Parts: sequence; structure tokens; C-alpha cells
Amino acid sequence: MTPRKQRNSSTTILDVANFAGVSPATVSRVLNNYPHISDEVRRAVQDAITHLSYEPNRVAQRLRATRSKLIGIIVTDITNPFFNMIMSSIESVFFDKGLSVLMSNTTANPQKELDYLTMMENEEVAGLVIAPTSENVDRIAEMAASGLPIVVIDRRLSNAQVDMVLADNLSGAQAAVEHLINLGHRRIGHIGGRMRLTSGRERYLGYKQAMEKHNLPVPEGWVRFGDHRDESGYIHALELLDENDPPTAWFIANNMMTLGALNALHDRGKRIPEDVAIVGFDDMPWAVSLNPPLTVVSQPTLEIGNRAANMLLERIEQPDLPPRTEILETKLVVRASCGAKAAGI
Repeated sequence: MTPRKQRNSSTTILDVANFAGVSPATVSRVLNNYPHISDEVRRAVQDAITHLSYEPNRVAQRLRATRSKLIGIIVTDITNPFFNMIMSSIESVFFDKGLSVLMSNTTANPQKELDYLTMMENEEVAGLVIAPTSENVDRIAEMAASGLPIVVIDRRLSNAQVDMVLADNLSGAQAAVEHLINLGHRRIGHIGGRMRLTSGRERYLGYKQAMEKHNLPVPEGWVRFGDHRDESGYIHALELLDENDPPTAWFIANNMMTLGALNALHDRGKRIPEDVAIVGFDDMPWAVSLNPPLTVVSQPTLEIGNRAANMLLERIEQPDLPPRTEILETKLVVRASCGAKAAGI
């Protein structure tokens, strides 16, 4: 008896795609018997599978985008109103299309992210919208290469060929700091987010570029990096206040850290904006109700969710589209916390 040929578990769907001269998404479509594939392409993929002794992995075997009615959404902080609004916008689009959503919260924990990605795979989601925990998540890259339609939001993913919907963090941060400079501030501090996220790095870069443009110093003690949560905003605000020559204005990189910083200022009895002027990043419904109302860089939150959902639907229907990145404009919303109202600006 002729021994049965052993399958090669180390061969990936990307290897098959390269050998056949097609995209990984096309390989996935052949594996799942999608219609509208030419006999020539189907034969090339099947020949590559045979030649490479490829064994389809779970994603390629089970992905049934045209039949599944479930969409996955993974975010890093479900308590953050920014993600609440995005998820609401995404859910609304999919509901109108007769699709259900499975929402998960990683709390920015890479292991939880891996666990939820496995769950999404097991639940046979038709597609995934995700705010990843870092710039490079190999599991997301593998799932995308295996044919799962994926859209990344809020921060870039550098090691995967996926669609992305982002805000213009750099220009938004520059506008915030330029505004404080135009109000007369020369000592401007920054409470930034995680540097492993491109959004955090871009907002920090926007701050630095605005300061350098006006030849303003940035002492090491004026810049602190938190974890996007209110407690870190509170702690770093106290550290800025304790500097020997503390900054008179702060640009803070997200809404939750801004809340923490405001609480620290109130606890220290500091007046806003007389003692410290504040500009935050993210406009939330409660921003106008704060004391004083908060000046912010506003992201097009609902538009991010809407565009991500529609981009995913397009990717499901047309898996061979080239990867797309959309960068949406931000807007400076001037209220009282920066001092512009008192200055008559």
C-alpha cells in the first residue's frame, strides 16, 4: 500500500497564495467553495495546496463570510465613552444589515486579546473590527492572511495587511498646542498615552513639533506618559504640579486621563484656567458640563465607527481589494478650560 502523504502543518495560507500567484483572500474563497472563481484560479490554488502539502487552518476551514451573520468587535477599554460611541455606531450599521455583533473588551491586556481572537475564530465571525493592544499583533496578521476580513480602528497595525480607520492625531495635537501658545503660554506640559500605540506617539509628536516650531523648551519633567485611564491622569497631574517650574498649560492625550488631571487640580485647589490651562483629546457629551467646560480636540467618533463598519462590509464582499487606510480630520473645540473665553478669543 502506498503510504498516505503527510500534510505540512508549517505551511501557511500565505505560502499557498504566493505559490499560486493570488491573494490569501482568494485562497480562502477557494477553500470555502465560493462561487464566481474562475476554473484557472481554482486549479492554481488547488495545485499549490497539493504541491505544498498544505493543511487548511481553522480560520480557512471555518470562515464562511457569505453565510455567517456574526461580526466581532474588540476594543481596549469598554468603560471609555470614546469606544462606547464607536461601538454604538458600528452596531447600528450591522443591525441595519441583519447582522449581529459580538463585543469584547481586552482592558489593553495582550493575553486577553489573544483569548478573544481565539473566541472570535471559534464563533466563526464573518469579520472583525478591532482596536489592537499594540502596533504589532502577530495573531491579527495571521488571521488576516488566512482570509478573515479585518478593520483596525484608532491606532495603526504595522505588521498586517488590513484596512484601517484612524483620526488625524498629529494635526489634532499640533492644533491643541498651537492654540495654547497663541493664548500666551510658553510653559506647556503633556500627559501622553502609551508609546507602544501609534496614536500615543502621534499625539506626542504633534505636541513636540508645535513646541519646536515656536522654539519653546520641553524639559523632561514636563512630559509624562500614562495608560489612558483616569488614575494615571491624576498621578501625572500631581507630578506636573510638583515640578520646580511647573507648566502653566497642559495638553492631555485622551479623555479619561483628562478627567483624572482635572480631579487632581481640583484637589490641589488650583483654578482652571487661571492657574493651569487645559486642552484635552476627545470630545465627550459631558465635556461641556465640566467646571469649567473643557476645550478639546474632537475626533469624528461616530464617523469612525460608521466608516469602519461599512469598510468591513466592503471587505467581506470584495476580499481582493487592496488594503485601505482612511485618516479622518479632527477639530479643535474651544471652551473655557484653556482660557480663551476669558481672553475674549
